Amino acid sequence: MDNRARILIVDDSESMRQTLFTVLTKEGYSVLEAENGAAGLQKIKVERPDLVVLDLVMPRLDGIKVCNAMKGDPELQKIPILMNTSKGSKDDIIRGLEAGANDYIVKPFDEDELLARIHSLLRAGSLLKQLEQDKRDLMAILDISNAITSTLDSREVLYSIVKKISEVIHVTRCSIVRIDTNESKGYVVATNEDPNIYNLVIDLKKYPEINEVLQTREIVIINDTAKDPIVGPVRETLSKINVHSLLVLPVIMKQNVIGTLLLRTSRKERSFDEREIQLCQIVANASANALINASLFESMELANIQLERLATTDGLTNIFNHRYFYIRLDEEFNRSERYKTPLSVIMIDVDNFKTINDTYGHRTGDLILKELANILKSSIRKSDIVARYGGDEFIILLPQTDRKGAEAEAARVIQAISERKFESMNGLCPVISHGISTYPDPKIRKVDDLVSIADRQLYVTKDEHKKDLVGSRT
Repeated sequence: MDNRARILIVDDSESMRQTLFTVLTKEGYSVLEAENGAAGLQKIKVERPDLVVLDLVMPRLDGIKVCNAMKGDPELQKIPILMNTSKGSKDDIIRGLEAGANDYIVKPFDEDELLARIHSLLRAGSLLKQLEQDKRDLMAILDISNAITSTLDSREVLYSIVKKISEVIHVTRCSIVRIDTNESKGYVVATNEDPNIYNLVIDLKKYPEINEVLQTREIVIINDTAKDPIVGPVRETLSKINVHSLLVLPVIMKQNVIGTLLLRTSRKERSFDEREIQLCQIVANASANALINASLFESMELANIQLERLATTDGLTNIFNHRYFYIRLDEEFNRSERYKTPLSVIMIDVDNFKTINDTYGHRTGDLILKELANILKSSIRKSDIVARYGGDEFIILLPQTDRKGAEAEAARVIQAISERKFESMNGLCPVISHGISTYPDPKIRKVDDLVSIADRQLYVTKDEHKKDLVGSRT
């Protein structure tokens, strides 16, 4: 018999309440009282007792009406009711049982019979609660299994796991932490508090409970953070955030701890029970593949990002390449045509670059191109795009920029280059030519025209530089 059960006596007779109170407290039960049906129903809603001993005949709200109210409420209908009546007629007993009472006893009652009936009802109620809890646990496991098999999105799977566990076990925080290979860092890959948190880096030095799991490979249960020596170094921090108990389970794959399932709660009234631990163990085991998939997915994402970067970036200058420039040029040209907005291009190259290579060497030539790329990147606006067009040619795409704006930017860029002392050329500066084209323009009918016109203008500038050079010599 579970003598810790809480029993509510609802009876308008003070003497009867006192008699029942004496018998039940002597057995070790925790006993509550209500002097009428209305007070009893209110106390049932608030206290949620394990059993109600209910008088049948009471003024205004009698036992039948209390029964009907309880059985009509999904939150209260599972609480067993022992109907207590001074009427021993068959009709009264039937009315009480039909209203929802689970058993009855007739006043004056036999003490042994009363205790036997209460014990039977509590045992049945306990079994029913256990069945209901087992059903919820199985449904939680089924939901998690469905989440794991229904999507390839590991982030979605991991969040579904922690959300479901937090709902079933009622914890403040439930997180899955991926452990770095050298066990120095952890990554919160899912937490019930925020579905957007993913790969949040944590310093494992601040999580001694996780380190304990990594060392022992066993479940760590901390029922009182104020006393447990494991969390001594972070006790004050846990107290500030109102964490009183912890449960940490290892997520193991091929004998390696690849992560942990971490539960934190503020509850003080009881520790994590065996059911909760077993449920979490099942979930931790199920999380292993999802955690591996998350890690693989992250590696693939990083690899794809790297491949994309390599596909769009010039290897020498580390700015966008010719291919990426034309992708963006097509997008911006279509946008300009659609919305009738201006679009400009600036072509830039180094005069007599072959002579520079012959004089200083090809490695120096490469260094000059790198320096030029850095100047261009730091000189243009955030909305503009600079790319290496090929050889010593660079090109700048200026969305929503008219001719006047393009000329202003070209002047700013050329000035920035002219003011730079190139270390690779012993402090000298290469001569730069540029050409500009702007859409709309009657000569620009297709996207390639925008580039070809800027390119022709570039060579016009080059020719002018050559003439100026010849004139200076004569």
